[in-house]
Amino acid sequence: MNKLGLKQITSIFFKLLSLLSLIVLFVVAVFFLFFILVNQVARMNNTRPLISIFTIVSPSMEPNIMVYDIIVDLKVNNDSELKKGDIITFYSNSINTGGYTITHRIYDITEVDGEIRYVTKGDNNNNIDEGYITFKDIVGKVRLIIPDIGKIQFFLSSRMGWLIVILIPALGIIIMDIIKLIQIFRIKKEIEDIPEYKRIEDIREIEENKKLRALIERANKLNRKK
Repeated sequence: MNKLGLKQITSIFFKLLSLLSLIVLFVVAVFFLFFILVNQVARMNNTRPLISIFTIVSPSMEPNIMVYDIIVDLKVNNDSELKKGDIITFYSNSINTGGYTITHRIYDITEVDGEIRYVTKGDNNNNIDEGYITFKDIVGKVRLIIPDIGKIQFFLSSRMGWLIVILIPALGIIIMDIIKLIQIFRIKKEIEDIPEYKRIEDIREIEENKKLRALIERANKLNRKK
């Protein structure tokens, strides 16, 4: 592989890496904007959001839902949409979770004094959850499980993640631009060092001077690169 080919491959690599990073960030930004708007509308109407997304940090639902899996919940409108075996996300008054939600499977459904109560259990737990929950405690029913995506979320939220996704591609582009400028200045110096350069007054003389024409073409090619 010659020197010029290596530079071209390096330039293409950094440009593709930068483009990929920008696309990922754009998609994430659009998604979270939509997610925030949907949740804001739900808060204004004092209702549960239509869609909720959670990252699993507990092994209580393994092996069906693993740690770092992401789940997508859809809002349920009434008790008739729920049955035994459904996986739901809910707030518990019986388990101290620090205000966070729990995602477990419906183990049993009972009715007491006209109130429907749900008993839940983690697939990986030996015992059912303490107490019970009612419909008002339920955030939504799990509709989609995306494996391991939570690892990316935690990685991007770390310093190393931002360094790799943002800083390195941006630094690569800056370095390639600096290299291009250095090449252009070198070509300009080579052109000025051609003895007959200052005496050339007609464009036809440039075309007849092979060395000068080749240097100008190289400079133009570098300037055309995006």
